[in-house]
Amino acid sequence: METALGTYNYTNGDAEVGEAVCAEMKVRGQNLVWATGEQTPAYAFGDGTNSAANQALVTANIQEHIQSEVQHFGNKVYAWDVVNEPLDPTEPDCLEHGPFYQVLGSSYIDIAFKAAKQYAPPGTKLFINEYSTTDPARLSCLVSVVRELRDRGVPVDAIGHEMHNQINYPPTDSMIQAINTVHDNFPDLDQQVTELDMSVYNAGDDSSNYGSNIPPAVLAEQGWLYKKYFDLFRALKGKISAVTLWGMADDDTWLDSFPVVRTDYPLPFNLQLQAKPAYWGIVDPTQLPGYGLTFSSTHSWTETRQLALTITATNGDVGPAYTTQINSVSLLQREGPPCTPVVTPLGGYPIALGDIPVSGSASATFDIDFTGCSRFARFVLRAPWSSATYETGAYERWTRARKDADR
Repeated sequence: METALGTYNYTNGDAEVGEAVCAEMKVRGQNLVWATGEQTPAYAFGDGTNSAANQALVTANIQEHIQSEVQHFGNKVYAWDVVNEPLDPTEPDCLEHGPFYQVLGSSYIDIAFKAAKQYAPPGTKLFINEYSTTDPARLSCLVSVVRELRDRGVPVDAIGHEMHNQINYPPTDSMIQAINTVHDNFPDLDQQVTELDMSVYNAGDDSSNYGSNIPPAVLAEQGWLYKKYFDLFRALKGKISAVTLWGMADDDTWLDSFPVVRTDYPLPFNLQLQAKPAYWGIVDPTQLPGYGLTFSSTHSWTETRQLALTITATNGDVGPAYTTQINSVSLLQREGPPCTPVVTPLGGYPIALGDIPVSGSASATFDIDFTGCSRFARFVLRAPWSSATYETGAYERWTRARKDADR
């Protein structure tokens, strides 16, 4: 904390960094310059004008601050978010027009990175850190701005994707797209996920509040989504080098006061600092509720060309398989003259199987009409299913078009 120009209080920072170093943990520094001016003392902007005198003053303020901070921590910090959240896709130049920009234009970014490069220990990774990079407009701006900076010789080493996500947004495909897009344009740049957490509330929902009664089904859903995240992060090895969570446990999270005041549960450990499904989704998915869920089927012919098919979901022994459902049933013909069988569920899709207890089961029945199909017609039946929203799979089996074909 720099309470006044050149006056620093490193008490809390030194304690945290010291603890991390003793535990042989790597430390990221966040951040040296915040584009919006948030958490920045007003003196840093001088008189706020873009006069030559004030430009020189603000430039010196940026350089002094960066020199003091990066030299104080030295090799204890391996990476710095040099400029935080510099993008604004609504502006023609894609940049946030905050107080540093008002004085120096886009050159404040150049000044910050060049100062970090000059004063940080050799090999320190220098990041642009940005939120909502899964948004196509912001991602396009990120590529455009980084390209311009590199064309000017600004020493940007890496990109940080914040990824403050909600339980229903963004789609994981867009997370992959963001990382792949940066890699495709700048294959030499490192990338990291820098501020990962996951609100248990849907995007745009500013009214719900679970309080102290978060449903176990929601925690299971969150756990399976964390598994999905880390599956894709591991698949992107070589394009991203690290994932940093924005906190450890739900007892201390910024989401308790943003976007509204309410209890949120975004992190791997709960309010009592105990591992919850989010943790197991990261480190050992075999501990997730519903793990081991399997599907099978039985059938009987009601008429020569009428089949009654029962699909049964059987849960494992870890925990309940919440909100289990069969999303559709389809038939793909593999043999015989083409025909079009009709699948009729007993109710509309998705077919809800509900919360299946440990070692329990639930079933759904479907009628299949093979009228017009040859006795030689054969099909692959496919039934995609989901449990806890993000545990997904598809049951498949072969079936014939006539009762007498089974003989």
